[in-house]
Amino acid sequence: MANQLVLPTLDDLKSSVAPDVDVQAVASQWFSAFAEAMQSKNVTAIIDILVDDVFWRDILALTWDFHTFQSTPSVKKFLADQLPLFTLSSFKLREDLVELQRPYPDIAWIQAFFDFETTVGIASGVFRLVPLADGSWRAHAVFTNLENLKGFPEQNGHRRDYQSNHGKWAAKRAREIECVDEEPSVVVIGGGQSGLDVAARLKMLDMKTLVVEKNERIGDNWRKRYAALCLHDPVWYDHMPYIPFPASWPVYTPALKLAD
Repeated sequence: MANQLVLPTLDDLKSSVAPDVDVQAVASQWFSAFAEAMQSKNVTAIIDILVDDVFWRDILALTWDFHTFQSTPSVKKFLADQLPLFTLSSFKLREDLVELQRPYPDIAWIQAFFDFETTVGIASGVFRLVPLADGSWRAHAVFTNLENLKGFPEQNGHRRDYQSNHGKWAAKRAREIECVDEEPSVVVIGGGQSGLDVAARLKMLDMKTLVVEKNERIGDNWRKRYAALCLHDPVWYDHMPYIPFPASWPVYTPALKLAD
């Protein structure tokens, strides 16, 4: 079962969910064991509270990369390699974000959100617990995500530049674009929406970034597609960093509107 990409149906698990299950108690008990094992770097204890065909998705928090690990052997190696590199602390269950979900009649899981810290950053996570035949609950999916770096606050809000710049902005901006005074520390390949998102975030972290785009103009990756194209995600998921779309923006953005 560990190599099969299947949803955890109640039939496959040979289990059921009691109508009066205490969702908060189940999530709290599992999370307490999880937090203790993660902080003590006890890989065996972590594996013991996961199902065999578990999925663990990490975005930067524990790997400095985007990785998905599937099955306990893969997760075990990932944890054995990465946990020694970090000190983990401040695990906190988001009790307001714990719920029993029934996406299909034969599928049930308890989903919960949590926060924690690593040596270098503030992180968040999500887990989904499924019921087993013996009455216990184990995680079928775990997600860990780096939210912020410690000691590197974004240069916005009260940290923004307060110096007046009378008539010098255009010349300063031209020097920035040509990297006259500082070589880029990061090169972003592709000036599509994701590339621009990354570059904007890095700039606010005071990281000199160069975006390399093959098209003549930013936005050409949208302009040069078929005319009827709209973004597949609704507007709430598509905001540009620091430049949110106005309240009048359509729910599904036409590609040409976004490009221009």
